[in-house]
Amino acid sequence: MKTKEYSLEVGGKTLTVQFTDLAEQASGSVIMRYGNTVVLVTAVIGRERDGIDYFPLTVDYEERFYAGGKIQGSRFVRREGRPSDEAVLSGRIVDRTIRPLFDSHMRNEVQVIATVLSIGEDDPDILGVVGASLALATSEIPWDGPVSAIRIGKIVGLNEFILSPTYSTRDGADYEFDLVACGKDGNINMIEVGGKEVAEDTVNAALKKASEEIEKIQAFQNKIIKELGKAKREIAKAETPEEVKKLFTEKIEPKLTEVLFGGPGSDGIHGLKDEWMAAVKEALPDLDKNISGDYFEENINKALHDEAINNDRRPDGRGFDDVRPLFAKAGGISPILHGTGIFYRGATHILSALTLGGPGDAQLVEGMEYQTKKRFMHHYNFPPFS
Repeated sequence: MKTKEYSLEVGGKTLTVQFTDLAEQASGSVIMRYGNTVVLVTAVIGRERDGIDYFPLTVDYEERFYAGGKIQGSRFVRREGRPSDEAVLSGRIVDRTIRPLFDSHMRNEVQVIATVLSIGEDDPDILGVVGASLALATSEIPWDGPVSAIRIGKIVGLNEFILSPTYSTRDGADYEFDLVACGKDGNINMIEVGGKEVAEDTVNAALKKASEEIEKIQAFQNKIIKELGKAKREIAKAETPEEVKKLFTEKIEPKLTEVLFGGPGSDGIHGLKDEWMAAVKEALPDLDKNISGDYFEENINKALHDEAINNDRRPDGRGFDDVRPLFAKAGGISPILHGTGIFYRGATHILSALTLGGPGDAQLVEGMEYQTKKRFMHHYNFPPFS
């Protein structure tokens, strides 16, 4: 096996990056090691897909129970099934970090897969992010990386932050909070935080520390990319004709502010887009509708960002610190139910129902890292009528 290896100290441990021919069919691949945790990350680009108006990126985070020396399943089915909630959430961390750095005009399918090969005391999700960054950045896939990630924790009573805290540290009763930050050039574009009530200054200090670590890991990646990076593939991008720009300025631009910030909400935006597409079809019947659709979305996105940055105003007219109207009510649905609650925040309405079971109702949960009983279960449903 051909191997090229690089290492960096992070949080008192060695982060090892290995480039091998194990997944040589992939556009880019890397094996990440931190302690006894090992993750294989691959990135592949396919052909351009016709007839779509979005960038088809897929990110999969795949847990393998052999990583912890376990065999998953019932007595009748002994293989991995659907992804666990933890795997879905870890995949979203990777997705939300890398997705903004792709050109939204790309129509080539891109697939990033992080496969956990071995699980130790260190969470694989951070390796998934950094591995995805290296797999993409050293491949021919057009991408504006690299990005980095770090987990920072804190124990109650201690003033110092813990870099890359282990599972056992995070499970302790005195663990105050857990912060995952990802980003580029010291800037943060993805945050996940959970913990006890913490002072704002403490969180800000943790983010500052995370920014420093992100820059350090990015500098490490840049050296690797400079040595191993491939030439990026040229992606054909349709130019927006001047006639389209002129038509948008005449027909749509004068209405943008009122529709976006006047209160009609998403219905108003959809209506404005329908009006725009009809105007283009009439004036330029031979134009590819994806070009006019993309141009509309670009201008909506620009208007929203400009208003937020320059005038501190959100689409519904609220400022950054304004909260939508709130309403809450306990009970009132049925005396048979153990408990119910209703909560409104603007147009978001929630109905929650509570059931109190016995000890035998606890759910047996078998994960890659653990096996335990779950006594509190929260089921979230998003019905289609909502």
